[in-house]
Amino acid sequence: MKYSSFLFKIDSGSSLPINVQIKEQIKWLIGKDLLKPGDPLPSTNELADQLAINRNTIQWVYSQLKEEGLLMIQRGRGTQVADEDKIEEFRKQNQHFSFVEKTIKDVYELGYNAESVLLSGFAYMQLFGQPLEKKLKYLFIECKSISCVFYLDEIKRMTSAEIEVIDTSSPEDVLHQAVHRADVIVTVSDLAEKVKKFVEPVNKKVISVGSSNDVTLLFNMLRPQ
Repeated sequence: MKYSSFLFKIDSGSSLPINVQIKEQIKWLIGKDLLKPGDPLPSTNELADQLAINRNTIQWVYSQLKEEGLLMIQRGRGTQVADEDKIEEFRKQNQHFSFVEKTIKDVYELGYNAESVLLSGFAYMQLFGQPLEKKLKYLFIECKSISCVFYLDEIKRMTSAEIEVIDTSSPEDVLHQAVHRADVIVTVSDLAEKVKKFVEPVNKKVISVGSSNDVTLLFNMLRPQ
């Protein structure tokens, strides 16, 4: 896309630092597919002039997003959104953008100040942590052996956790979504290495089960990861 200077807006009176405002706006545009892989961003000087802020602020933002794998900075080519694989991985790991968009619209319709609501929510999380005890979500991959079914049945019996069962023959996007939702991923030992490579981008633990029913392993599955 042709970069538009009207995409970014900053609020000097906001509680959020300007560099954070710009960084999160870029992440939002990437997450919502408004900035696509390979799209150019303005130079640090151009964006600093457009927003009437220090060039070093833009340099910090671009450097941070490069470290996070979302931007490429190349001599002679300027700053661009990263390649498709990295952006697709980012979007899979950050599927909350549409939820936030709807929440903000609801906040405005109720007449509240959106930034005040978000800052209050942040303060609440700092003070009290998670508002409700989180139910663990289990994903069983290729759980067809008797021993694997043992763990699945025991978790159903002992907890109110959410359980999903899937086969490796499922479409790749379905597998990715299931992995993203899961807190605990369980598979048979024969498939453990293959599954670990598949879930490696989302950095989640994979528990493999053998041919025997191991109560200690069962209790390990029941602990929050």
